[in-house]
Amino acid sequence: MRNTEIQPAGMLQRIRAVPVVTIVSILLLALLLVLVVAPLVLLFRTSLAPPGELPFNTDVYTLENYRSALNNARLPTLIGNTLKYAAGTVCIGVGVAFTIAWLVERTNLPFKALIRTMMFSWMAVPPVVMAFGWILLGNPGNGIFNVLLRWMFDLRGAVITVYSMKAMIIITGLAIVPTAFTMIAGLLRNMDPHLESAGSVHGASGFSVFRTVTLPLLVPGLLSVGILLFMAMVQAFDLPLVIGLTARVPVLSTQIFLLANSDISRPDYSLTATFGTFFLLLAAVLMMVYFRTVRMSERFRVVSGKAFRPSKRPLGAWRLPAIGFVALYFLIMMLPFLVLIWTSFQPFYAVPSAEAFGRMTLQNYADVFGQSFIIRALVNTIILVLFSATIVMVLSVMIAWISVRSKGRLGKALEVISFLPIAIPPVVLAIAVLLIYLRTPLYGTVWIIILAHVTAYIAFGTRTMNAALLQIHSELENASFVCGAGWFTMLRRIIFPLLLPHILNGWLWVAGHSARDITFPLFLITSSNVVAASQLYLLWTTPEIPTASALAVILVMGLLSVVVPVQIYAARLESGRHRRSRASDPALAPAE
Repeated sequence: MRNTEIQPAGMLQRIRAVPVVTIVSILLLALLLVLVVAPLVLLFRTSLAPPGELPFNTDVYTLENYRSALNNARLPTLIGNTLKYAAGTVCIGVGVAFTIAWLVERTNLPFKALIRTMMFSWMAVPPVVMAFGWILLGNPGNGIFNVLLRWMFDLRGAVITVYSMKAMIIITGLAIVPTAFTMIAGLLRNMDPHLESAGSVHGASGFSVFRTVTLPLLVPGLLSVGILLFMAMVQAFDLPLVIGLTARVPVLSTQIFLLANSDISRPDYSLTATFGTFFLLLAAVLMMVYFRTVRMSERFRVVSGKAFRPSKRPLGAWRLPAIGFVALYFLIMMLPFLVLIWTSFQPFYAVPSAEAFGRMTLQNYADVFGQSFIIRALVNTIILVLFSATIVMVLSVMIAWISVRSKGRLGKALEVISFLPIAIPPVVLAIAVLLIYLRTPLYGTVWIIILAHVTAYIAFGTRTMNAALLQIHSELENASFVCGAGWFTMLRRIIFPLLLPHILNGWLWVAGHSARDITFPLFLITSSNVVAASQLYLLWTTPEIPTASALAVILVMGLLSVVVPVQIYAARLESGRHRRSRASDPALAPAE
């Protein structure tokens, strides 16, 4: 009887809440159309404008830019270099990441918590910082490696060089290992070990079980990870800009940048938009391949509803080699940052020696904090990071709730459009944002970069929140409606607290990528909206290498000081919530 009295009241509250949700859905849809769709429409319109013209200045439509681009003798080289760079990078990154993830998740390797923390923290290090460090190590003239090898073996000339396609592939491949590790470790952690045990019971050796059981089950998941990373590397801009231009290894992303930032002539935005359209089509094809691979991997699910623990294989005699392999990887990754720290204390770049040690100074750090334009860049960076990450996560929670809980067309439209930016290369989106806001008050301010980052990262935020919301039963929200709470109150009092660990992790991801991104700041740069990443590039190319090194160290340490504590807090919050859930539900006790 009590339920029959409450249910009509609950239905009445839900009916009253529907208009609010509908209004919010329409506003969010309009916002996404402005952020995501409008720039792409203008990009395509610009590609159809007469050569050298902006769409605001003409009503003429022409295919001349497409003919020029297709007849460009460099186009096959650009596409070939882009695909070669992406494929080689992914092979190295996935190979190393899979090895380390296997050791961490499926063996008795020690220091697992430390390895996971270092992997997650290393994703906060900007790729451009790593590129500068590798240049100081492998520069043909005075790079530390070359100086050391010439001294040890009495050699002449450049022994190794960082300015080559092979070097770019190796450096980038090692740099994406932490990202690949995070995805592959989840695959290994969630795989039911009973299938492997069955193979062992039937007399198969460990290698045979791995080859005939484990690897076939993991291949679809690994393939989806590889394609996702391949898409990211096709769109990569940081290392191809810093190393590839000097190495004369052009790719599509750097070609678009050069067209939009010509030093000797007026930027050709119409031809830039045309190359951007080609780039967008390539990304769309890769996205379709990715979705097909993900659908195929659904047939290989081996996670059951009952609790299980993946078996841990003893390493035995391979224990020390395994520890050495992991330690070697982290040492290689630390070398570029260590050389930047060394250079930041030098009045000018010098190879480590007793004489150079005596010249160590803090003047470069004093210059960083004593020059107004660098201080302005650091302040802009703080504004950029705080607003970008916060806006993305607030919008993501609202969009995810509507798309997950609503079965209507508005929810589906929000889900599709919010995911669209993942298929848009950052350089293409940067050009689109530049074109649409070129003649507005936003141009030349840090807010145009914030809008660009919100547009670029909303796909990650909504995907993360969608997955998290699927784990929360709608009964909790219905209970709040029954008690008279409105939709915004329900989000604030129910959804946000329950999703707090996921929101914090998503906020950290967006904040880290916003601070380390160099694509949007360089494409949208003016004298008043310089941020730390773009200022770092400007100092490096001036060149003021010691000052740039000091700024790089400050940027990395600042990111780590935020990312590591918040990530640890979010992990403990999630762990405590799981412990309380198990304690309150006796059925889950055996899973301990």
